[in-house]
Amino acid sequence: MYRVIIADDEFVIRQGIRKIIARFAPDWEVIGEAEDGVSALRQIFRLQPDLVILDFRMPGQNGLACCRAIAAQSPRIHRIILTAYPDFQLAKEAIHHGVLEFITKPLDRQELLEALRKSAVRIERERAHQGELRTLRRAVRQAEPLARQLYGQHALLGHDIQELEAFIVGAGAALPFDRETDRVIVLAVSPDWIERDAYSAFDIELFLYALTKCAQEWYADLDGTLVLQDQAAQVIVIARCAPGASADEAAAHAAAQAERLRADIAALFNRTVTVGVSAAHAFSSAPAAYREATLAVGYRYVYGGDRVLAVSRIQAEQELPELPLGQLEHSLTLLLQGREEPARGALEQAISAVALGPQGLKRLLVHYVLRLATELTQRGYAPGLDGKPWQTWLAELERSATRATLSERLGLLIGQVCRLVEPEQRPPDLAAAQKAQQYVRDYLGEGVSLQTAADYMGMNASYFSRWFKRAVGRNFVDYLKACRIEEAKRLLREEACTMQEISSRIGYADVKHFYRVFKDTVGCTPSEFKKRPDQPH
Repeated sequence: MYRVIIADDEFVIRQGIRKIIARFAPDWEVIGEAEDGVSALRQIFRLQPDLVILDFRMPGQNGLACCRAIAAQSPRIHRIILTAYPDFQLAKEAIHHGVLEFITKPLDRQELLEALRKSAVRIERERAHQGELRTLRRAVRQAEPLARQLYGQHALLGHDIQELEAFIVGAGAALPFDRETDRVIVLAVSPDWIERDAYSAFDIELFLYALTKCAQEWYADLDGTLVLQDQAAQVIVIARCAPGASADEAAAHAAAQAERLRADIAALFNRTVTVGVSAAHAFSSAPAAYREATLAVGYRYVYGGDRVLAVSRIQAEQELPELPLGQLEHSLTLLLQGREEPARGALEQAISAVALGPQGLKRLLVHYVLRLATELTQRGYAPGLDGKPWQTWLAELERSATRATLSERLGLLIGQVCRLVEPEQRPPDLAAAQKAQQYVRDYLGEGVSLQTAADYMGMNASYFSRWFKRAVGRNFVDYLKACRIEEAKRLLREEACTMQEISSRIGYADVKHFYRVFKDTVGCTPSEFKKRPDQPH
């Protein structure tokens, strides 16, 4: 059933419309009448009908003024204008205020019924959409734990988390962390016994699931923690630092908790784990903390497993000089760009920067290899290199008896890495880039995401993210947002859509989030943009 209010200062017109509806449009119910604009608006805002039929010329407020007020306060209500004076300027202004149909006087029954039919179709479409949104919101509430997991994963990888924040808040939950004020420490819990060739994928997944649930229950009573699983078969804990605690105090507290967790896991599963602990970082720098925790885990190849390894302790005990560490990072950057000779040169500079004995040199190179392993793992590459696990590469470096042997093995490793990353350094395929961009534009309203776009292009998400930025010149999240805003501008300029419709058509389920993103990007609200005099209407 659809509800309608009729507003016209002529009783005969109101009565005629009511009779036509009663006889020929049984799906419609007249719930109110008014003979002037002021009383019409009172009824409209009180009764919230699906449709109003308004005479253009009424005492109090004319039909156009009423439409303007309805558009501002109850944009969901559909509007039809009755007029005896067809006028292009009137039509143009009425469309600007959301009027979808005009009926000319004297009243024509078929014209009225056709306008009602079109309105019913639009109302049904909106009701279906609202039902979908309600279902989505229920699903979001039910999936809130998953949203928190994705929030943590995106934060660790440096991806945009604004939309996930909006979903979590929309589900009625509090955000796990404050990007502006919170400091966090990241723990990486890594099983010592997992060798991918020795166990089935199912066995590994089963154990990691049990380990993740164990860690989640272990931290459940501790405020400000988030436990999740990464793609490197590690359980990751993001723990908020206590307010006012120094960096050293926070790190010591996290390490003590990690030691108790390690012991409890050993007792429960009869298996050992190594726990890497990062230094304290602002939550906005969570990717740096994640890299540190994963790097610390890698040092079990030096110290042995079944222990807690804090990155601060490793740096102190390994006595790695600050100067070569900076040059090592430069070499890694060059290497991951596929620039073999410059990477070798930077590494040689790092080795020659300070006087190092044999053990000091090996410690420096172990650090280099473990940093490399961390970067490749976090970029989505398979563990190991050229079919050999990182332990084997490290063992071969450790066995090097001479500088020449060490240099030869390191050169082999560098060459293998360059061949691995070389496909990413080729000139981008412009046709493929255009295909990816067109996919984003075509599927804005259907939940397009980094993962769906990567699937469409036949790439894994990590590789696609890097490939897209190189091919298009901007990261995927920024490009997606720009496409959404441009399409929203077009809809605001060219089509008579409600804000809810626009939000849905560009892929935002939450219209409030759409308003916020639009204003942050454009500098004004969608409604203000639509009213700009330079916009065609």
